[in-house]
Amino acid sequence: MHRFLFPFLFSLTLVAQDPVLPDTQVEPDSPAPAPSEATGSSVTEAVNTLFQGNEDQLVSLSALLDSIRLKEKEKAALVAEMSESVDPTRKERLLGELNELNRSLDHLRRQFSIIAIQADTSLFEDAPKEDFDWQKELGKLLEPLLAELENATKESRELGQLNQQLELNKEREKSATLALQNLQPLEEIAQDPQLQAELQDLKATWESRLRDARNQITVLENQLAEKEKERASPIEEAREKASGFVNSKGLNLLLGVLAFAGVFFGMRGLQECIRKLKPTKKKGKSFSSRLTTLLWTLFTVFAAIGAMLATFNLRGDWFLLSLSLLFLIGVGWGAMKTLPSFIEQFRMMLNMGSVREDERLVYEGLPWKVNAISFRTELVNPLLEGGVLHLPTQMLVGLLSRPPGNSEEWFPSRPGDWVLLSDETFGKISYQTPSSVQITSPGGSQRVIPSIQYLELSPTVLSTGFRREVFFGLDYTLIQDVVHDLPAQAEQVVRSVLESKLGDHLEHMDLVLAEASDSSLRLRVRVDVKGEGAPSWADIPAWVQQALVSMGAEQGWNIPFPQIRIRQESP
Repeated sequence: MHRFLFPFLFSLTLVAQDPVLPDTQVEPDSPAPAPSEATGSSVTEAVNTLFQGNEDQLVSLSALLDSIRLKEKEKAALVAEMSESVDPTRKERLLGELNELNRSLDHLRRQFSIIAIQADTSLFEDAPKEDFDWQKELGKLLEPLLAELENATKESRELGQLNQQLELNKEREKSATLALQNLQPLEEIAQDPQLQAELQDLKATWESRLRDARNQITVLENQLAEKEKERASPIEEAREKASGFVNSKGLNLLLGVLAFAGVFFGMRGLQECIRKLKPTKKKGKSFSSRLTTLLWTLFTVFAAIGAMLATFNLRGDWFLLSLSLLFLIGVGWGAMKTLPSFIEQFRMMLNMGSVREDERLVYEGLPWKVNAISFRTELVNPLLEGGVLHLPTQMLVGLLSRPPGNSEEWFPSRPGDWVLLSDETFGKISYQTPSSVQITSPGGSQRVIPSIQYLELSPTVLSTGFRREVFFGLDYTLIQDVVHDLPAQAEQVVRSVLESKLGDHLEHMDLVLAEASDSSLRLRVRVDVKGEGAPSWADIPAWVQQALVSMGAEQGWNIPFPQIRIRQESP
């Protein structure tokens, strides 16, 4: 090859130094053009580079050719050995070695061809198409992980195997010793020469086995002793492994995490910058902006994962790369199982699902306003202290929201309100949170009720105003007075008492005959009080009763009491 290469390079150099073309005519009197130094220098450098490249190529081809010749000699020797062998088992083993050698030769010849022609040879090869086998591909993915586990447990496994072999040979030694002990009396009493010969052969066999077992025990004990000497202390071994992890896997893991975080937060920051620079034309989010945000977020996550995997790949850390891919495969497999849930979440993020922004949602028994929906949803109750919840959107799958009413309250009461519960609890709201409501009764006693139970007790808010009805019974002997002027007089007395107690908080009061029952005439006192008078809720009936009893005592009223009539029939 050098015979053709060197003349070509020499002629190329001459052409570069004399660039006159064959068809160019030069005037006789005109001076010859001076050779261009720059052109000659560049061409010379190109020739040197080309020469150096071809030299490297020839060295590689020579090395490959030597390997091919060695493999061919090995192949010839294997073929000759197969032709001479008569053992089927040996022939089968030699055939396997020959097939492996043929594959190696094909690989070397393919490399030789690629380096020699510097072109893609796969275009001219009909490579057999293999069916995709996911188990095989998964096995390839697991190879780095299994290799790391095997390397981490190599020393322990070797010690375990040595101890196992040592125990086996000790058992063999015991068995061989017992066999020789049992053969000894038989050999002494045997009279038949043929039987003696057989027993001697058997004895020799077991003596050989005994020696072999003892030799193996000696070797294995020495090997174990050497391993124990070479083995570092647990603390030093842990320190070495930790140092090795930090210097290799730990550094690669840190770089991968930094790459993930850099891409993720960088793209999130870019999204925030674009959002601040872009003017908001209208209140709320449009469908296009929601879709853009969702796609950008997904792209951010995939780009960050890709950056991490690319870092592991560039660092050549197949262990972390395989581990990350297996984790992502597991996440993807889990996502396939919950695909309908993910679809519903994406519909919610686009504000097209069963839960939508600015609507009313009942979550865990409490009403909430859906303030914002993204990968996390913000729920707000303006009447509760700490009434803000941030939930993963997946937790809202299966729930329904609706537009709130124009005057619909987000909670029955507010802190500072006086309330009356269905179990007769009366007091002032000290605080109300998503978890509990505290009620302070007159006198200072406090009761803490779970918020859901508080709603179940149907609280009546008295701080917005309330009405109390009090009944008072009179004897039927006063029927004429009740019909004429007694109610008006009693109303004046009761009003005077209530005005002295409630002041401006008394909004309305009246007294009328409500019922003529079996044993009394019942007067009804109806009192309307403003919200500021709510603390007097429990005292109003006593004030009314006290005023009427005092008036009755002054005027000599008969206060009725339950009567029992007994009727006796004559026999």
